[in-house]
Amino acid sequence: MTNKMLSILVIILIAGGSFLAGVMANYTPDLDVIKKSERAVEDLLSFPKTVEFKDVKYHVIRETSDRGMLGYVCGQVLIFDAKNSYSYKRFMVKTYLNEDGRNVVSIPLLDRDEMEFPIEEFNYLWRKNCQNR
Repeated sequence: MTNKMLSILVIILIAGGSFLAGVMANYTPDLDVIKKSERAVEDLLSFPKTVEFKDVKYHVIRETSDRGMLGYVCGQVLIFDAKNSYSYKRFMVKTYLNEDGRNVVSIPLLDRDEMEFPIEEFNYLWRKNCQNR
């Protein structure tokens, strides 16, 4: 097995685990999926009170066997750091919407310096799930 294949398998396991953890931790039916995803992103930031979002969109991936919709909320968030610098960074959150109103979101993935996995993998997921849909 090549290093690239192993890397991709690890990424899939991390993303799947994140989605399941998000499902267990983030069930609140009173918020729409975009607002809920934005709140999940805020929870990861050092300075959540300064948050500003732009270009946030919901992208449907496919219908599930229980007639729910699997998708991604993608966009950009303004991130401040302790050095008083700031910039917009991309984010994506895997989501599930059921026709009965239930919705769940995964732990967000952020395009930032201290990423959990390589930028190439983030870019691949971004192109696949957030662009041209």
